[in-house]
Amino acid sequence: MRRRCGEPTRRDLLAGLGAGLALLPFTRPAAAAREVPLGYQPGDTALLSRATAEGLAHGIRQYEAIAAAGGWPRLDGGRLSPAQDDPRVADLQRLLIMTGDLPRDQRLGTVYTPSVREGVMRYQARHGLPTTGTVSGITQAHMNVSTADRLRQLKVNLGRLNDALGRAGNAHAHVCVNTASFELQAVSGGRVELASRVITGKRETPSPVVSATVRAVDLLPYWHVPESVARAALVPQAQKDVSYFYKNRIRVFSAYGGAEVDPASVNWYAPDALRYTFRQDPGPQNALGVVRLDMPNPHIVYMHDTPFKNLFDYPERAISAGCCRVQAIFELAAWITGGQDGWTADGIVAATDAGQRGTIKLARPVPVHFVYLTAWAQDGQVQFRNDLYNRDDTAAVPRSGEPAGLAPFSGLAP
Repeated sequence: MRRRCGEPTRRDLLAGLGAGLALLPFTRPAAAAREVPLGYQPGDTALLSRATAEGLAHGIRQYEAIAAAGGWPRLDGGRLSPAQDDPRVADLQRLLIMTGDLPRDQRLGTVYTPSVREGVMRYQARHGLPTTGTVSGITQAHMNVSTADRLRQLKVNLGRLNDALGRAGNAHAHVCVNTASFELQAVSGGRVELASRVITGKRETPSPVVSATVRAVDLLPYWHVPESVARAALVPQAQKDVSYFYKNRIRVFSAYGGAEVDPASVNWYAPDALRYTFRQDPGPQNALGVVRLDMPNPHIVYMHDTPFKNLFDYPERAISAGCCRVQAIFELAAWITGGQDGWTADGIVAATDAGQRGTIKLARPVPVHFVYLTAWAQDGQVQFRNDLYNRDDTAAVPRSGEPAGLAPFSGLAP
């Protein structure tokens, strides 16, 4: 089905320990402890690389050895917190030793010591979870996924990675969006040059796995509301409050290419209400924000800005209608232009602030790959993420609840 639509580093948590091992609840980021740092930083080896595939294959061998030894213990019961004295802490330590988040010479005990807390935080960082240092809820659910299920998940993702590497080919530069980790990286020469948080498709409108080419940068774009969005959200909104069109600068037309119609003159309950077409004016209120990256593809998805910047603070960012909203959109747009015609991030900001509409047609189009990797290897560590779209062949992997509490109009946006 077609549809339109200085970060902190976790290196300090992961340094010095070997390999190890998804699913995030859509929770409000109430404190810094709930933030999930970017997994990749400028200078890192790219996600789409032979090094990632080799590391993932190595991780599979490690997990095969763990499974052959009987796997890690389950953690039943309630919350485990620092300073708590509980017999289950010994099993927690055994699990963290097996996953590489505590050293093998860790002395077992029943007290939740600072070293145990640090091991839990390393585990959480590798799973894309808020690094609270306590074991409960979604962290405990992750820990109770069996070794066999994690092993199957690794194997599924090695196949996906190899497929993505085949599509990426030997291009010197590319953009990669991992919809499972809500991250984007701009890559040159096999190294990350820019990393950004992104917002991807909701479970009911998932972002596709697709490879395309960015051919232009659109400044202050219009948003032509797709029929599916108009039917599902815009017309019902008009039935509640027709002033919504005026407030959000959405124009109504009698048909595609037809005359403009005053929304107040339309009976939005009538059967023919769906014959109208809708277009949102450019500007900061536009659902696409002020920048759109044109990347023609069969799914009609693209990368763009958003007026809802606060949504980038959520740990799980499955919010869009399938397109990819980019936090560092100005930096990405400038990187994609490669300095063509003197364009910089500051220059693009200045142009859009001044109301300068236009299209920068790229002299050198840039490949972009949307991938879905819920497991990969990085710096000798095996990483796991949320199986957001239920595509992993691993029924036991926990799945988070439906997103809730979206900002106004965010449910309509691409």
